[in-house]
Amino acid sequence: MYINSITTQIIGIVMLLFTTNLSLRNFIIDRHKTIGFIIVSSLTIAMLAFEIVETYIISLNCADYILLHKIILILGFILPNFITYILLSLNDKGKFSKNKLLLIPLIVNIIINIATYRTGWIFYINSQGQYFRGNYFYLQLSINVFYYILMMIAIFMNDSDYDKEDIQFLCSIFALPAIAVIIQITFPEYYLIWVTAALSLMLYYIFLRELQFKFDLTSGIKNRRAFINKMLQLYKSKKNTAIVVLDLNDLKKINDSKGHDEGDEAIYKSAQILQESFKDIGTAYRIGGDEFCVLCVNASKKQIEDALMRLLKLLEESNKRDDLKIVFAYGYDFYTGIQDIFEVFEAADKKMYEHKAKIKGFYGRRREDK
Repeated sequence: MYINSITTQIIGIVMLLFTTNLSLRNFIIDRHKTIGFIIVSSLTIAMLAFEIVETYIISLNCADYILLHKIILILGFILPNFITYILLSLNDKGKFSKNKLLLIPLIVNIIINIATYRTGWIFYINSQGQYFRGNYFYLQLSINVFYYILMMIAIFMNDSDYDKEDIQFLCSIFALPAIAVIIQITFPEYYLIWVTAALSLMLYYIFLRELQFKFDLTSGIKNRRAFINKMLQLYKSKKNTAIVVLDLNDLKKINDSKGHDEGDEAIYKSAQILQESFKDIGTAYRIGGDEFCVLCVNASKKQIEDALMRLLKLLEESNKRDDLKIVFAYGYDFYTGIQDIFEVFEAADKKMYEHKAKIKGFYGRRREDK
């Protein structure tokens, strides 16, 4: 039994080593998630290694390694909360993880587990080297469940990044370790949690790679394919949505006069400023060479106007700092669930071209003609 358990854990380590190596060679477009994934994978590998050592110590059935056994168990009860907390931060866009109060359970867990070395609160090992659960064993598990529930809530709330199918797939991925926890608590002799976690992380990496196909590499925001899919979803659900169409002025001039690298930089900067301007109410997409669109579900006209004012302010600040001047033409309209959503897009697009004509007219006049 011990050999089978160690073999399973080694397989889990190998899976994660290969997956981590792939993530290091091919950074996913969201570098924050890539780095977080690598950290979580490394901690999971450490947990699997701890289980291998613990399994070996138990197989010896002697009291010579009580000190080492205690240290491994303490680390093994501390690290899972860090892993779940990092996964939460990767999926909640700061909704929960930016709250510093959420660090308190982590700190409490560390203190209690260190104290367990002498108090036996979480676990204790008798003089024969046998392991027993302490009176507060379920405290550290409760903290982990707390972060886990927050992560699942964050995934459901994060519909700007994830489609309905993405959310379902993510939930199924993260459900696997939860099922393994229930089994291992019921049958402590089966070490399933971290092998299952390794499998879930490998699936999570595959999910992140697949998600990359929905993003535009130059701008760093979602691409036309993701935009069309979201439009179809909104059309089916008939959700009220503001559609803001934008055009990056004079991109061809930038490409011709300064080169395509500068043109790509203009696209990237424009996309980041656009995303920052609408971050609280909508999702930005690059739908063409110099064309962008923001979809704002259940947004009011005032919210759209406020976001556009933020956009103009951020563009003004950027243009004062940099030689690369960015100007957006824009127009918007509202889908109410009655019209064809693509006709609403066409109406917003027409308004954008009207605004573009005004801008070109303004910049075309001489100062003395104003």
